[in-house]
Amino acid sequence: MFLVAIAELRGDIGGALKELSAELGTTPYDLRLVLNAGFPAVVLATVDGARAGAASAAVARHGHIPVLLDRRSVVASADMTELVRFKLTKSSVVADERAPAELPFADIGALVRALHRGTTTTTEQVKERKLRPVMAVATGGLVMSKKTTREVTRTEEQREQVLYLFRRSGAPPWILRERGALYTGLGSDLGPTAFENFQTTIRKLRELAPGAAYDERLMTARSVRGVADGSDATDLLAYLIATHAMRADTA
Repeated sequence: MFLVAIAELRGDIGGALKELSAELGTTPYDLRLVLNAGFPAVVLATVDGARAGAASAAVARHGHIPVLLDRRSVVASADMTELVRFKLTKSSVVADERAPAELPFADIGALVRALHRGTTTTTEQVKERKLRPVMAVATGGLVMSKKTTREVTRTEEQREQVLYLFRRSGAPPWILRERGALYTGLGSDLGPTAFENFQTTIRKLRELAPGAAYDERLMTARSVRGVADGSDATDLLAYLIATHAMRADTA
């Protein structure tokens, strides 16, 4: 599947709706909904590469900045190299000191901070005693209750901040999870909480990779309408942001 997004809208939304919506095969109303949700705004999802190319060209022809993404090139965040027992050297970040894969700071083209949201559902058997007043009377108080078992299902929402490290070389991005790293590599800068250490790591990475673009628009969870939601949608939007940022950096 190909995604066409508007990374930057030049001019007001109203001026873009009528003519651009017709070329994208949608309605002004639906296009407004997509654009109001924030940028990058995915305006077309299709398996037709030629149609995606034509839509991207139409966005550019109207003076806006398009981004075209082939979903087959997207690596899911669950499959990215994760910073666990990481360390920061003078020239690179090492993902895990036990299996040292290195990412040179010069290869970091974009740092995208985002929020991952998900739900966890658990079911457990709860045993309890139920009062049986009729049986108590019939047995003279010998039998007061009986044991019962019922299922209780709980759904919990989980939130965690992440940082995508996109690479100029085009190699798969890396990811830092707020609660997935040990942070011992921060040395004397190690703080008391995961959140504090997560922020410190971001600050250090920005200092060590000053040429990398930084974006945190995905701190508010968004879906890609009709395509993906949850962390899958965040992955896609992060790719679109990074693609645009790194392309602008080389323009």
